[in-house]
Amino acid sequence: MRVVRGSFPGLNGWLGDLPDPRSQEMCLYLAAHIGWHVLATYLFRTGSRNAFDEFRNSHAAPWNLGLLCGQTAQDPRFAGHPTVTCSDNAKRHASRVDPDRVRQIPLRMIKELLKRRMFDGSRLFDHWYTVIVDGTVQEKCRQGFRGDGKSSSGQGRYRYVLQAVILGPQGNVFPFLHEFVDMHNPVTEKEDCELKAFLRLSRRLKELFPRLPICWVGDALYACEPVLRVCREYGWRYILTLKEGRQPTTWEEMLQLLPRSRANGVRTDSGPVAARTRMDCRWVEQVMLGKLETNVILAGEITPQSATLYGYITDLAHLAPQRVIAIAATGRQRHRIEDKFNAEKNHRIGLEHVFCAETKAAKNFYTMMQAAQILWALVSQGYCKRVYAWAKEATDQGLALAAWQGWQFCRWPPDLPPLGQIRFGFT
Repeated sequence: MRVVRGSFPGLNGWLGDLPDPRSQEMCLYLAAHIGWHVLATYLFRTGSRNAFDEFRNSHAAPWNLGLLCGQTAQDPRFAGHPTVTCSDNAKRHASRVDPDRVRQIPLRMIKELLKRRMFDGSRLFDHWYTVIVDGTVQEKCRQGFRGDGKSSSGQGRYRYVLQAVILGPQGNVFPFLHEFVDMHNPVTEKEDCELKAFLRLSRRLKELFPRLPICWVGDALYACEPVLRVCREYGWRYILTLKEGRQPTTWEEMLQLLPRSRANGVRTDSGPVAARTRMDCRWVEQVMLGKLETNVILAGEITPQSATLYGYITDLAHLAPQRVIAIAATGRQRHRIEDKFNAEKNHRIGLEHVFCAETKAAKNFYTMMQAAQILWALVSQGYCKRVYAWAKEATDQGLALAAWQGWQFCRWPPDLPPLGQIRFGFT
């Protein structure tokens, strides 16, 4: 609660600003109450709506949620005994709210963190914000999907989403923007795809943040001419994975130019002697990808256990040994978004779980999951590890379980002061 009051004092107002089609004179619960019901489902990693419902009214839980949403026992509608709404009510509400309006919630949270210079410690060359992009399955197959999540044959398969995250100073990532991929559009009878979603997301990002200096990090799917043209048009930079099978012409040209660029090399060692990691980088400038010029960096990572070769394309200029090392290290950060997806899928957050079959509600639930992930990053990686020694050794699931138990059995004092600036350690 201290984190919310300190970092996002306007969160309840943002939740309350969402269109509410309910008859207000008949409503027991505020819109902010319903919003916090969904956020708590993800924050405490209950895994499903039913699991949260089972304990939603236990012990201190109603009072604590009331403090968060601003609807306490003093509300005359509760008659001194607050309760928590059920998940079916939350689902009905989510099915009636425009997903574009709900997407403003995590966006406003990120804007607040940008204003507080939260990400300055992770800016590449003290200028470029590192934004990592990748797609993932939002929900796995269930009969009853409507409007999207269909193959060309019309059979229900899955819902897909493109997620962009911004890199924090401790290697943690914060959900930035996302774009839903409609696998089958029944109006146009055309298949959507991840690259088309990226172009839509890029246009929206440029409109929202016209002057934000961004460096995109992505896998080999994005190492293509349309993505490079978008980056050039909008003044962005990129570090994208290069694979021989994805761009064979560029790869072959790079191999031909490498013998002529023998001076373009640097080697670094890091870590203790027994487990030393060696990074050996070579680079070639002005290589063609389609009709555009780019630069190629090959980074060989050698450990006592393995040797791996990574290839990247980038339009960052003035390549020199230290800059190349920094660029290659930033390219390696791409795994952060995969770690995020893995945690959301396998650590009881609920990615790929079908929270509801209705399309609009499913989109809104996913958006609230991302808002909850922003809060969780601030609490688990910032506040808890700064204040509690045991939190430094605890897993995310252990912290979530402790928070869930505290939510149920410990009534929070109503006068908790807002938390000041949250600081992260730097890597």
